[in-house]
Amino acid sequence: MAFFSLSGTNGTVDRSPNGTTMAVSGHIKFAQGPYGNPDGSFFFSGINSSYVELKNTGELDARFSMSVFAWVHLNNSDGPIFKYGCSMWVFKATLGVEVQFVDRKTSKVYRLHKENVLVENKWNFIGTTYDYHTGIATVWVNNDTVMLKSIGTKMELATQSDVRVGASSNQEKHFRGRLSCLQFYDQALLVDQIIEAKARCNQSSKYIEQLY
Repeated sequence: MAFFSLSGTNGTVDRSPNGTTMAVSGHIKFAQGPYGNPDGSFFFSGINSSYVELKNTGELDARFSMSVFAWVHLNNSDGPIFKYGCSMWVFKATLGVEVQFVDRKTSKVYRLHKENVLVENKWNFIGTTYDYHTGIATVWVNNDTVMLKSIGTKMELATQSDVRVGASSNQEKHFRGRLSCLQFYDQALLVDQIIEAKARCNQSSKYIEQLY
């Protein structure tokens, strides 16, 4: 659906073949990325005005199955990585990840929470998937699925709103740290596809198109 490198001056340009999702950002600094590029990530300052917002005019509305992945460098803070009908938080004290899926019809929130899975002060490749047909949601960290939970088959997700990255407009907690290579898919990726997604920001544009 969409791919943002979150690196350098073109980090908010949608590099997916669709290429139509617009983004705005505020108070972002460039920092070293997961592959050593000195401008290979965005540094978020942990304040409300340090954010990226992805404008969702339908391109990010997965609605059914979906996957979202990003590289996250955990510093001294808890906070949201991204937030809409599928959201993700990280927690420094417990080295934990929490994912939330929101039912489009009932607004019910389904949570997946797993502690002691992140590596502090290092890059972590984090993501989540939901399969509309099986009802299985997963949390992925680095090289493994760390949590798997059935949250209900044929649930339509409330993914029609804009996506806030690094900060939340209605919460006190904001992420302080580095993010890179944020990617959205309208399918539940399989393990081999996740491994490919992990390497995307270190590959050519031709490789990026192949994964979609």
